[in-house]
Amino acid sequence: MRTFEYRLYPNDTQRQQLMACLIESRAIYNEMLAALKAQSEADGTFPSKYDLTARFKGRGGDLVPATTVQTLADRLSKALKRFLQMKDLGLPVGFPRFKTPNRWHSIQLRQYEQSRDVWLDVDGKHLHVPAKLGRLLKIKVHRPLVGTPVTAHLVLRADNHWYALIVCETTPQDEQGIVHPQHPERVPCDHPAIGLDVGLKVFLADSEGGMVENPRHYRRGQKRLAHAQRTVCRRKKGSHRRRKANRDVAVKHLKINRQRRDFHFKTANQYATQHNRICVEDLNIAGMVRNHHLAKSIHDASWSAFLDILTDKAERAGHVVVRVPARFTTQHCHRCGQYVQKSLSVRTHICPFCGLVEDRDINAARNILRAGAPPSGTGAAGLPDELRSPRL
Repeated sequence: MRTFEYRLYPNDTQRQQLMACLIESRAIYNEMLAALKAQSEADGTFPSKYDLTARFKGRGGDLVPATTVQTLADRLSKALKRFLQMKDLGLPVGFPRFKTPNRWHSIQLRQYEQSRDVWLDVDGKHLHVPAKLGRLLKIKVHRPLVGTPVTAHLVLRADNHWYALIVCETTPQDEQGIVHPQHPERVPCDHPAIGLDVGLKVFLADSEGGMVENPRHYRRGQKRLAHAQRTVCRRKKGSHRRRKANRDVAVKHLKINRQRRDFHFKTANQYATQHNRICVEDLNIAGMVRNHHLAKSIHDASWSAFLDILTDKAERAGHVVVRVPARFTTQHCHRCGQYVQKSLSVRTHICPFCGLVEDRDINAARNILRAGAPPSGTGAAGLPDELRSPRL
């Protein structure tokens, strides 16, 4: 699945219709949740999405399309299913909660097909939607759709602009839409393998000696964000000026998020298209952010999001991303394999056994490449697939 986002340009009347639908759909969702809770307290059972759809049939009136009401029931059922699954596993989880206005930003249109809920015009300049939402919305299609469109979401961002998110079923392919089968393990590929080590001083270091600087988008915008948040605190609760100040904070967060995603996509595309096998660490990021001295910097780097994007980009290019155990990748010498203990503050790997002097991140990236080598022998001969500490 792949999602394509396009900017919408509704006129004043269409904008009012979209806002009315957004407000009313949130109210219907909250009513569904109230009915679900009432039935649960009465007899200990939960209504299915079909029961909710039948109970709220026609509830949308002149504001919400009928298929959107159905998607609300489906959305609540999925949230309840996730809650029950997490509860059975004994993991901390909260019951689905009522949605406040700042937690409700999208309208789902179920069927993407001509003469159905939503579809693009032939010229690509207008998006057809139900009459309750404005019928024809002007859209800027800056890139063609790839795959088979399935459904669409109309989303109101913090910048007060509407966007259309069109979800398509796709097969692995590159940016030009050319399908590439994945390279079999024993079929040679022109692109070399590479190991990547993500970090905080530099965003990542690769086994070829290259480094990508850490942009620290949140840290750079932290002062402006703090000033905007102090402005919110000075405003009276419930006032129009406080809502305006809150929107200003949300816009700054949105800008930081867009900067980070743009950096992730550009960096991932560079490595995914030029290397057939990309070896990365299988990091326990949830455990790492428990260190409160590093948590903000780790969240700012957003390694997990980057690795997900890298995996998707590699699959579309016909390549593969291999995750290897992170244990001892920094402490071992990649040349002789000896264990050289060092603290996090030591940024240079100095091996007392073979005399190798190298940046610790590049040494780790080369260890990751060795650990991720396939068992066919394309890596260093005789070296194990998983790095282990020597016996004492």
